[in-house]
Amino acid sequence: MTKLGWGPAASPALHKDRLFIINDNEKHSMLACLDVKTGSPLWEVERNEKSNWATPFIWENELRTEVITNGTNKVRSYDLDGKLLWELGPLSGVTIPTPFAKHGLLYVGSGFILDKKKPLFAVKPGASGDISLKDDQTANEFIVWSRHVAPYNPSTLVYGDYLYVVYDLGLISCYEAKTGKPVYEKERIPGHYTVSPWAYDGKVFCLNEGGETTVIQAGPTFKKLGANKLDEMCMACPAVAGKALLIRTLTKLYKIETPSN
Repeated sequence: MTKLGWGPAASPALHKDRLFIINDNEKHSMLACLDVKTGSPLWEVERNEKSNWATPFIWENELRTEVITNGTNKVRSYDLDGKLLWELGPLSGVTIPTPFAKHGLLYVGSGFILDKKKPLFAVKPGASGDISLKDDQTANEFIVWSRHVAPYNPSTLVYGDYLYVVYDLGLISCYEAKTGKPVYEKERIPGHYTVSPWAYDGKVFCLNEGGETTVIQAGPTFKKLGANKLDEMCMACPAVAGKALLIRTLTKLYKIETPSN
């Protein structure tokens, strides 16, 4: 019997003259670094991982620049030459969300929908070695806070002082970004979600798989402000280009922008 495979899905990560490519799979998982101008391999490190789909993140913090990779077994940080700096784990059984940084902290986690473990971590710079939490811990020297609230497909979002979590089955939660303290939890929004949320102008935008974007008021009070429909399947995250928003649906590419006066 042939095993169903989903193939790779992580995007490359660019930093100056280097391109970082991750490929976690069932046979040979690795992180590779290529020269941007020539495509020549600069280095490659093997990873003790099976299939994952999280894009690596280049974390330029106050101490150094790190290549952050999200995985099921471990979150790992490498320097720009492929040396392992620190790691923590384990995460949930499938890992998809992309790490990111805000307020001087790294936010990383995963929440496979069929796994009871859905860890979300806020990590400060300067770690080394294995910084995994013990069973009775929610924080340590380098993990500022953690909660079992991570999403499955969408990445989390920090906008202002708040962290937003959009769940696949149509729920949204909000936490204080610096402390992890709950602000509101599991408010209902329509549809199912693969797309990560985005924000601007005091609003959080949540695009569901059916093509409907629910607009949420940013901040400590949950309030729906409106909705916009494209009436076609959406599973790709929108991209912001200047003042324009690019949305790819099943058959179309939309550019949404306020006309200049």
